[in-house]
Amino acid sequence: MAKKNVDRAVLALLIVMAVLLYFSTANYTGIALKTSAKYVQFLAVSIGVLSVVQLASSLLREQSNVKLILTENMVRFGGLLLGLIIFASVFETLGFFIPAAVFIPVIAVLLGFRSYVAIGLTTAGVLTFVYLVFVQLLSVNLPGLEF
Repeated sequence: MAKKNVDRAVLALLIVMAVLLYFSTANYTGIALKTSAKYVQFLAVSIGVLSVVQLASSLLREQSNVKLILTENMVRFGGLLLGLIIFASVFETLGFFIPAAVFIPVIAVLLGFRSYVAIGLTTAGVLTFVYLVFVQLLSVNLPGLEF
């Protein structure tokens, strides 16, 4: 299957999932309607809008029929998968910020990025953004965040 077709199918699936996720918040009751529902709606809208933009971009540009090769770099893929499993397993005990502060730079290096200044700034930016949007703006209590 051509890579462009796989990309477009995944993006279409993400759009459908974002819409379903957004409408699933109608079933929330009580205090969850004011807290968790807003968080889930924010995520759904963000994922949906970004997927629509990416899909439109993909449809407007000419792409070749390059085949999708999943096993091109199995060491990199295995490292990413292992990193995600470790991140998910320590998330509950260490919270979000400590594992993310380690996970983001490690994954960036696994993906081939070598500018350590850019990796550090990106990590700090992502963590700051998550803190400001989810903790301060949306009042979401992330695991392990006790101030």
